[in-house]
Amino acid sequence: MSGWRNTAILGALLAILAGYFYFFEADKQTEEEIVNVFDFKTENVTRVKVTSEGVTTAMENTPTQGWQIVEPITYPADPEGLSKLLSEIAGLTFARTVADSVTRFADYGLDPPQAAIEISVGLSAPHTLLLGDANPTASSFYAAAKGGGKVFLISNETNSTLRKNTSELRDRRLVHAKEDKVDEFIVRTRTRTINGKLDSLGTWRIYEPFRLPAERNEAVSLVGNILGMMALEYVDDHPTSLAPYGLDAPVATAMIRSRDGSVNATVSLGKTEDDRMYALSSERPTVYKISSHFLAQIDRDPELFRRKTAFDFRSYEIPKMYLQLGPEKVSVVKRSFDDWRIMEPFQYRADDKTITAILDSLEVMKIGEYIPSTPENLRRYGFEKPAVQFSLSVEQRSIPQEILVGGLSQDGQFRYIRDPKENWIYAVGATAFSSLPPTALDLRDRKVLRFKGFEVHMFEVVEGNRRTRVRRDQKEKTVWKLEAPIQGNADAVSVGRAFGLLDTLFVEAFITDDPQANLAPYGLEKPFMEVILQIGGRDNVPEERLSLLVGRPFPGDGRLIYIKRRDSAAVALTKSDFLAHLKIMIANTAAL
Repeated sequence: MSGWRNTAILGALLAILAGYFYFFEADKQTEEEIVNVFDFKTENVTRVKVTSEGVTTAMENTPTQGWQIVEPITYPADPEGLSKLLSEIAGLTFARTVADSVTRFADYGLDPPQAAIEISVGLSAPHTLLLGDANPTASSFYAAAKGGGKVFLISNETNSTLRKNTSELRDRRLVHAKEDKVDEFIVRTRTRTINGKLDSLGTWRIYEPFRLPAERNEAVSLVGNILGMMALEYVDDHPTSLAPYGLDAPVATAMIRSRDGSVNATVSLGKTEDDRMYALSSERPTVYKISSHFLAQIDRDPELFRRKTAFDFRSYEIPKMYLQLGPEKVSVVKRSFDDWRIMEPFQYRADDKTITAILDSLEVMKIGEYIPSTPENLRRYGFEKPAVQFSLSVEQRSIPQEILVGGLSQDGQFRYIRDPKENWIYAVGATAFSSLPPTALDLRDRKVLRFKGFEVHMFEVVEGNRRTRVRRDQKEKTVWKLEAPIQGNADAVSVGRAFGLLDTLFVEAFITDDPQANLAPYGLEKPFMEVILQIGGRDNVPEERLSLLVGRPFPGDGRLIYIKRRDSAAVALTKSDFLAHLKIMIANTAAL
């Protein structure tokens, strides 16, 4: 039995050693075997020569113009293609070596090679990669470093990346500019012209065939399409006449410019043959063939450039908003993402949901009709005395977004609005203004009490001469002590339910915020109930006392009741069903 146990132990040790070798020593061996074919950094390369199909293409990296083809023609090189070629060569390894000491390179199609790439780095001797035949399964190609004895395999994809002729190494872009540098585009065809410019506020505007703010996505897309034009063929580098290509009288031209003059390029489009058309760039005299689809991409219907939304901003970019609601001037300021404050005509927390709804509606407001803002139309559509005026501060803009709200259409389906800086009146859906409050009072926060239950350390309800008060234990924060009308333990569950109930109270309607208002008609001069919450004063939470006065039921609807916070002049209505639940919970606060 002991012999079997010894055998088992030896077997286990052998398995552990085998596992160690597999996971650690084998990895080390693999790492040692993976050696790069060449040792250079792509950013240090100064010259590249690619020989393929018997033609050598030489390229040099110049300080001012970047990579340029210098042989057999003079022409800019394709920077993306060349970068990929260099990265492929720099990353080659001997991992797929098929022979270590080769004397007959001709057996692999490497003497003479079918293609060769020579890489020069400064004054050092160049690195040369030789490319040969496909292997018997045609899944890879043979390759070797000139002067070495190893032959290794490269993938078909790598082979395609490296074997490039002169045409494939030429820069295929017709125009060179960064999209964010372009400030203007002009597209002309034989029937129309579209001219768009980016103003100082970052808004694209159409100046021809009409004058109005542009649909940003269309403007940006058009600029991208012009910059994205790529040559499929190089037809003639030195044309003596443009007439054979239809470029003496182009079917379309596309121009892009910048205000500082750093961008100024034009592409002309000529005849179409099959699915390709002749093109000419102002950057060089070469005639190209490009995809005929580019014509449709730049010759766009001008109506597509009319901005679909009335205004160009995002609601989250607005930190301040000013409103003129009839005779009232209202200003609100955003303190945080969901904390808006009314600063004028009184200081109070605003209804975050209402403010957000207003800004969201203005952001996505769709234009149903463009109407010229002539003096007659301004009177006709209610802009002599606008119903509402907005002034929105927009982040990273020096000029606020002004908005005037006019009248309603006869059928009530549309509301007329305008930007005073624009020459148009917009008809938009009337429902977009459904969240707009009639007065500043209606912009107030509709949550009756704002508090966090875990920050409350005293809760008191006063009904006439009866006072029920509980206080959180200073050591055991989940324990509540009853202080009035008797002393003892309180039911923590009932206290928590009371907090939850008060947290769900919302104003149904504001009645008045006049500090001199007579409170007797509302039953608030001598309220029948007062709810008091003592918050903070410990754990770095500022101390605050919330006091809610509860008055009489609303005469028109017994389901509503008058309320008022002691620290506020505002009288409001809220649903009265919380009272019955609150009384039950108060009765249960005494522990059983």
